Amino acid sequence: MTTKPTPPPSSLNVFQALTIVVALITTGTVSFLGGMVYERQQGLAYSDDFEVFWEAWDFIDQEYYKEPPEIQDRVYGSIKGIIQTLDDPYTNVSPPVLAEESRETIAGKFGGIGAYVSLTAEGEPVIVEVIQDRCIAETPASKAGLQSNDVIRAIDGQPAPLNDTDKVVDLIKGDPGTDVVLTLYRTANDETLDITIRREAIEQITVLDNLYYEDSVGYLRLALFNGVATKQMICKLEALLEQNPSAIILDLRGNGGGLLSEAISVADLFLGKGVVVTQRDRKGNEESLSADDGDMGEDIPLVVLIDHGSASASEVVAGALQDYGRAILVGEQSFGKGSVQLVHKLSDGGELRVTAAAWYTPNNRLIHGEGLTPDIVVPTPHIDEQGNDAALNAALEYIREEYDLAVPSIIG
Repeated sequence: MTTKPTPPPSSLNVFQALTIVVALITTGTVSFLGGMVYERQQGLAYSDDFEVFWEAWDFIDQEYYKEPPEIQDRVYGSIKGIIQTLDDPYTNVSPPVLAEESRETIAGKFGGIGAYVSLTAEGEPVIVEVIQDRCIAETPASKAGLQSNDVIRAIDGQPAPLNDTDKVVDLIKGDPGTDVVLTLYRTANDETLDITIRREAIEQITVLDNLYYEDSVGYLRLALFNGVATKQMICKLEALLEQNPSAIILDLRGNGGGLLSEAISVADLFLGKGVVVTQRDRKGNEESLSADDGDMGEDIPLVVLIDHGSASASEVVAGALQDYGRAILVGEQSFGKGSVQLVHKLSDGGELRVTAAAWYTPNNRLIHGEGLTPDIVVPTPHIDEQGNDAALNAALEYIREEYDLAVPSIIG
């Protein structure tokens, strides 16, 4: 169960500008004993250089006129302090709850029943769509026969929260293999039903596809390079190629990135043998990641749509396709986020991401801070109020002229 999709570092106090991250991650046991709350041990975190941190901690703990924040909040504030000194928006830390949500998003799966929920005019939660897609397994909601417009009156025997889809989603989601009982009012039949549904690992629909414009041009929109991106791309690209399209449009607009491994795999679908991206760290070490020959999309004419929301892994894919002359880019300058973050799961379930390297395209173009310049620039690359998609129309015009195809424009 998830909410129907709809289309920043905080400022810190002075005392947070110091850190105990080294103490938390690399030293021994930490004890909270009031006043001076940490057991003193040998190591950098307990050296004279850090004495000022413990002094500040004690003064705040003893003298602040309100109840100080919880220990975990102060610890994470301290970690954020040292991160702020790096002046890098992509090195960041997340506490356990947010970190788990991030891991779920990037995995591309979550424990639930597989339906979108919204609110009625009266604020009641209502099923607006049961997730169905030929490239993912049938969802528990579909198996149980849930329908659009089913109003959720209770969850596990408790009245469903009103005017709060987030709370409803949190109550319905859960570990795969566990059950949830929904009390539904089915408006179509004017009946109330109790339905027990066993939660499963629900795969997020990450790739949208269609065959547009008189069955001549295939379209693939990739929302995120999560853990299921390549799997769904293969499934949907295969289905499109079976219909013998004249060209493919790969839409990466608004795709903020994700897993580098998925970016390499997606690029490999359309590229022959060669380097996709090279990453270099501050010590001059570099590693090149490559594609291989023999994939299904290597020969089909290709156009890639990008915009300012295309970042990171999207720029890796688009940059490689552009450098090899495999595709032209249409839209606006991409975001310019071309750095590698190493992800560390902390002992309490939190997550630390550390920028460790920068990405370069096959032609040695730096992505970070620069972005990619499209071959065909479209100043307003999104759908306007009249339903016109300028970037998509520009891509179709290019395909029409380049490949002599009778491809009509789309207006709305």
